[in-house]
Amino acid sequence: MIFVAFVSLAGVAQAAVPAVEAASPPSSSPSSSPVSLEAVGTEVGWLMSRGEWRKAQAALERLPPAALGAPDVQFVRAFLARRLGQPDKAVDFYQRMLDGDGNLLRVRLELADTFLEAGDDRAAEHNYRLALASTPPPAVRERVEARLKTIAERRRWRYSFNVAVAPDSNVNAATDARELRIFGLPFELSDEARRTSGVSLSTAASAERTVPLRGSTRLALGGWGRFTDNEGKSFDDGALGFRAGPQFWLGAVRVDAQVMADRRWFGGEGLSRTAGVQTDLQWGWGQSQRHATFAAQRLDYDVGDARDAWIYSAEWDRTRFLSATRFWRLTLAANRADAAADTESFWLGRASAGLYQTLPAGLAVWVEPSVERRDYDAPGAFSDKARRDVELALAARLFKRDWRWRGFSPYVGAEKSRNFSNLDINDYTRLKVEFGATRTF
Repeated sequence: MIFVAFVSLAGVAQAAVPAVEAASPPSSSPSSSPVSLEAVGTEVGWLMSRGEWRKAQAALERLPPAALGAPDVQFVRAFLARRLGQPDKAVDFYQRMLDGDGNLLRVRLELADTFLEAGDDRAAEHNYRLALASTPPPAVRERVEARLKTIAERRRWRYSFNVAVAPDSNVNAATDARELRIFGLPFELSDEARRTSGVSLSTAASAERTVPLRGSTRLALGGWGRFTDNEGKSFDDGALGFRAGPQFWLGAVRVDAQVMADRRWFGGEGLSRTAGVQTDLQWGWGQSQRHATFAAQRLDYDVGDARDAWIYSAEWDRTRFLSATRFWRLTLAANRADAAADTESFWLGRASAGLYQTLPAGLAVWVEPSVERRDYDAPGAFSDKARRDVELALAARLFKRDWRWRGFSPYVGAEKSRNFSNLDINDYTRLKVEFGATRTF
């Protein structure tokens, strides 16, 4: 058969790549071409056996486009790209193969290994977990779980960047109503108090690092920042934060105990300061992963004491990888704000369920409906009843996974929300659309 040489060549690649498991590479059906594929395959195999990777790559590129697109040929092209220090090219080749068949275990593991070699631990972790959902043999499962544990333990520098342009139908989360009744009397709302639409430019970045201390104990450090430039300075919103503390293991549970602080600005002026402590627990290094966070923070506003509060929060989530192309996540959260004034104190509960699914053409989609309830302790100054809100939201984001520019991948997202409140001024709808790019490594 014409592709026998390449199947054999892929076997050479498998033996040379430091992969998790030596499984069979994908194969292709025969095709006709004026170029002798057997001859090219033999030449490339000989060059690879001598470690002449660049010459082997050049020889392979002589094949016609139809042959270059064959899965087994792309597998070898990816291997050569890795040997030549071209991880982005290798990722592209592996991703094309997975777009054709997302259940190719060997290719999924090679993709994860490539991300790991490039220092992109988060992408590597994601693909290792997708591989576990393919029900691999026990030996492969053990090795992949060991890789995941290694990633969790080393936690070297990690960065993330995100930039987006977002048309927003309600940047100030306000009502459409023109009139508000206070103790039964009608009052007309100004334009500033009503819903305002606009387009915002948002940026966000974070960095984290762990430093070995003693044994398995490490010092975890992290910082983050975000800024949203809305139309009109009065709605500009920005914040900077920092956290630090020990990270250690209790059996199979990783524990982070941290102090944290942040500063927020709104409308170009200082708004508030927050400081507190947080404990983060993570366990489950296989197909299911669980995460829990408990925090206590002191919130102090620059102007006015009534809203100053102690905020206590708890959050739990579970992620379950269903297959090599799909996973879901369930999140439950509860907050208590104990403010100086009862009118600013409230309980908050939130639940969400998200689903990730890869699609053809290098696309992937994330869909997440959520519900949130907020109950205040006492009526405000201009109301005879305490505020009660229920917000329903549906968020979706579409990623183009195979488009990468200097590590950035584009996405488009949308979120539709409806807030039901027993106070008219807090009853509103909102639609926000995002066009952005993100990079995490």
